[in-house]
Amino acid sequence: MTTELRNDILDLSRQDNLGELTPWFSCTLDNYVQQGRYMNIDGLDQLGNAIIEDLTCYRRDNRIETVTLGMSGGVDSALTAALFKAAGWRVIGYTLPILQDPAETERGVEACNALGIEHFHIDLTHQYETMLVALSGHDQRPAESTKEASNIQRGNIRARLRMTTLYDQAHRYGGLVASTDNYSELAAGFWTLHGDVGDLAPIQSLLKSWEVPALSRAVGVPESTWRATPTDGLGISDGDEAQLGATYLQWDLMLLRLTEAAGNLPDGGSKDSLAQALEVDADPKAREVFEAVTSRMGRTWFKRAGTICLPHSVEPRFADLQELDRLLR
Repeated sequence: MTTELRNDILDLSRQDNLGELTPWFSCTLDNYVQQGRYMNIDGLDQLGNAIIEDLTCYRRDNRIETVTLGMSGGVDSALTAALFKAAGWRVIGYTLPILQDPAETERGVEACNALGIEHFHIDLTHQYETMLVALSGHDQRPAESTKEASNIQRGNIRARLRMTTLYDQAHRYGGLVASTDNYSELAAGFWTLHGDVGDLAPIQSLLKSWEVPALSRAVGVPESTWRATPTDGLGISDGDEAQLGATYLQWDLMLLRLTEAAGNLPDGGSKDSLAQALEVDADPKAREVFEAVTSRMGRTWFKRAGTICLPHSVEPRFADLQELDRLLR
């Protein structure tokens, strides 16, 4: 059973197409399969049912019936839509291309049809190009600024235009906006502030390498979607993994090991002590991915922190406000 599960993980994570795992990753995967960290199909079914139950309770408790989300053509948005639909929500999916690869948009439409959710198409290319023209005169960066920096800037504009549209539509229907990010992306800071994060995030605790595609397969997301090469749809690079510097399976295995090790380090631990605890120097690829994960997390921590609210120096106003919210909602 463990061999079958391991092979399924290598297949659905697309690792089989990207190259063999080096010894550090192969050993880590074997250990996590044995420990149940990479759960089997029965565990995934229970996980899916638990998420659906939570979404159902949220809908009833907050008396909100409608959710809008962008259907990018990727597996995350399709899985998110499927889970909301199973929980009894009215799900409205939007394809929002901005100079988009038509194949991605077509997969978004296909997923809406396969899942039986409402679909609207709004091409935002004109609005995006107008925004670029309006902002071009205010760019004070030197001419030698890197292409990567420009691509990221423009990608953020795309993401925020889409989120503006989704919130407008959610208001129109008296609903909320779904977040479609997963745990791997959350840790990587692989999302745009005020551009990818909505109101309710059902898959933000799920690993991209296994739980997302496997659960998508189980709930009826088209195979063309969960087999597709992950991209941000923002024109920043050729794919997610090109930006991350690791495959999603390598990223997730390293991330899980890092979170375990960080919890067991003595006070005053450091990046160097993490590397020693994980013994990554014995495997050059493991060391490379270790550097990719720790450096990206180190420069994106502020995204996971949310808005930094400086407390009032005299009164505990935030705590008082939270208590009032609890009583009134």
